[in-house]
Amino acid sequence: MKNAVKYTVAFLSGVSLLAFAGCNPLDQAPTNKFTDDTFWSSADRAQSVVNMAYNQMYSHTKFLDDEALSDNIFEQRGGPDTRTIRTGTANASTGLFESEWKWIYQGIKTCNVFMDKVDLVPDLDEGSKAGMIAQIKFIRAYLYFRAVNFYGAVPFFLSDITLDQSKTSVRTPKADIIPQLVSEVESVIPVLPSRDELSASDNGKITKAAAMVLLARIYMYNPDLYPDWASEVADICDDLIHNQAEYGTYSLFTTADEHCSAYENLFMSAYEYNSEVILDYSAMETIKQWTTFNNLAPMAVGSALIQRAPTRELVDDYLMFNGKKIDESGSGYNESDPYSNRDPRLLYTIGCHGKIWKDVNNNGAYTEYTLDVLSNESKDKFSVGSNSTPTGFFVRKYYDMEHGPEFKQWNNIIMMRYADVLLMYAEAKHALGEFDQNVWDETIRPIRERAGFSEDVCAYPSSLGSDQMQDLIRRERRCELALEGLRYYDILRWNIGSDVLNCNVRSSSETGSVILDARVFSDRDKLWSIPQSQLELVPTLLPNNPGY
Repeated sequence: MKNAVKYTVAFLSGVSLLAFAGCNPLDQAPTNKFTDDTFWSSADRAQSVVNMAYNQMYSHTKFLDDEALSDNIFEQRGGPDTRTIRTGTANASTGLFESEWKWIYQGIKTCNVFMDKVDLVPDLDEGSKAGMIAQIKFIRAYLYFRAVNFYGAVPFFLSDITLDQSKTSVRTPKADIIPQLVSEVESVIPVLPSRDELSASDNGKITKAAAMVLLARIYMYNPDLYPDWASEVADICDDLIHNQAEYGTYSLFTTADEHCSAYENLFMSAYEYNSEVILDYSAMETIKQWTTFNNLAPMAVGSALIQRAPTRELVDDYLMFNGKKIDESGSGYNESDPYSNRDPRLLYTIGCHGKIWKDVNNNGAYTEYTLDVLSNESKDKFSVGSNSTPTGFFVRKYYDMEHGPEFKQWNNIIMMRYADVLLMYAEAKHALGEFDQNVWDETIRPIRERAGFSEDVCAYPSSLGSDQMQDLIRRERRCELALEGLRYYDILRWNIGSDVLNCNVRSSSETGSVILDARVFSDRDKLWSIPQSQLELVPTLLPNNPGY
């Protein structure tokens, strides 16, 4: 029992560390027993702990885990906790509440140990030391920000704690934590490099721009604490857009090739660290791969089964190619051919019945497969409770045609990108009552142009009222960033959970629009429960969040 407290609240001292790999200086293998003073004998060992913290900041499944909490993804097999949460039946013992808590505090443990021990390293160059500290502070702030988004008040400490201290941990109010995170992130911006200052061997390092994006998200996600959030976010994004000499040169990625659009290529391994990427979670061929598509891709192209699939609600939110909503007069939407003449990003993001799934076969030749969820001969035939797609759709975004056997992939997972900066800027300027054609031409227009819309759909819609423009900006955000792990947090900050997460989840129209789940969202679902195991081991964490 003592070990459990130490592991989940403070992270075991001397825990065995795995070897992690990715971009060159960030993914060497950390050494064991990094909490011991004797470990801190060289700059390389200090760097190995920074590498570990990078690895603990995110993962190759987090973006889909988070999407499954939203109305973008439905997860089906094995009674997943995301489904339990979305049907309103979660309790304090739900496994995801505990695993997320443990994962966050493991990363925080690493960061705090680094901050406590780095001064022990002999002859560590002051510039290198300052850079390491800035990266660690960013990672710690990122993890605490995730913690408060899920749990609200959480134990908050900026140095390592002992086992005895962990037994009496208390929860610090979110309103006290967030300003400290703002201060920490602001403090590292002058120290971090800009994108343009990085060498190729430093690709993947946290930059000034990444810290600015994190700062913008903190303000944007906390309008109750920062009533002037829109002004703060607009200023931050304005700096990132117009002061690239300071923060680095970023732009929407626009490189297409014979088979893939620029939007598709944005997520491919061949184009990693491209002009749009501000921060990503790295992978590397043969060393650090991920195989998530073995449970996502169509079974007809070789996956084992389908664990998660996009929802019909997401598919229906994509506009027609003429810019109209599918239920809008004059849209031209055809129920018998529902995925034609749509926003091009739909088929770049989601595999739909009757449409092409692109791949490269074992001989390196480009191939095309027509998705079929209706034929009895198709491995992807829709059937409730089967191994195939539960919704009639497939995740396409991030599918790298250059994958290895068993869908081994080594494309990086993008955590922050420039399109998000443009969309945050558009949203903030609209909230300030300052959204006009100039802002449109800097934000929504280039995003739609890159997507492949026609000129008239890219033109500024001057006839729209304020509420209509807000709806447009939010829809643009959902479709541009779909399946990238941000939708759930947008739902919470827009306070629309009771509207979009209180509904039946249905399969695609051609499968008969079968009801898959009845989702529930109430006030209690705005925060997760503190894990029951923690409450039993550390009673000072009580009271729990309302409703649990």
